[in-house]
Amino acid sequence: MQERKIKAKRVAADVHAGMGDSVLMEKYTLTAKELEAVLRKLVEVDLITHMELYERTSLSDTQITKAFVDSRAIEELD
Repeated sequence: MQERKIKAKRVAADVHAGMGDSVLMEKYTLTAKELEAVLRKLVEVDLITHMELYERTSLSDTQITKAFVDSRAIEELD
């Protein structure tokens, strides 16, 4: 399988602009696992900070509660 080239500075700029994971995955045609690898590489080359990576991967209580409530609402519709 041939390796694709993605412009690291462009991805870092999108991260700094607040682009979410799903948008990044769609824009750069990445799987979740590939996006994770790209983000870790950006940290390694100092284009994003460890804190920026941490903030992307941590979920707040509010987000967890919303996801739970949304999933319950979907089950009730079935």
